[in-house]
Amino acid sequence: MEADLVLKVGSVVAVLAFVWAVLDWDTYARRVRRTAEALHLRAPAPPRPSGPPVEQIAADLWRIQREIQRAPHDMPAARRRGWVRAYDDVLVDACRALGEEERIYSLPEGPPRDLERERVERVLLRAGFQARAPH
Repeated sequence: MEADLVLKVGSVVAVLAFVWAVLDWDTYARRVRRTAEALHLRAPAPPRPSGPPVEQIAADLWRIQREIQRAPHDMPAARRRGWVRAYDDVLVDACRALGEEERIYSLPEGPPRDLERERVERVLLRAGFQARAPH
């Protein structure tokens, strides 16, 4: 009789443990993955990209370049500066996506930043990123 009671209690505990594990499966799976990575039994997961996809960055660069090139000469200076600032932001995103170094915002506006912008465009081009719109 005691063995029967132990078997019944054991069955109930096993079912409850199973249900508990199923309901919290994601937590246990993450713990198992982290433990396996820490013990070098499994390769670490590749890092997740933190910014926009490279294709989106390239499309933004091309679009902004077109807008700057097509801008009328009487366009307000504030609007032109806004487009150039947007272009600089996208250049910075491209450098981060490709792991390249840039110093665009650490330089003052004017010729130093213009030269850095051109340098970054060349670096991105050498890295395989087409920063210029195809003609």
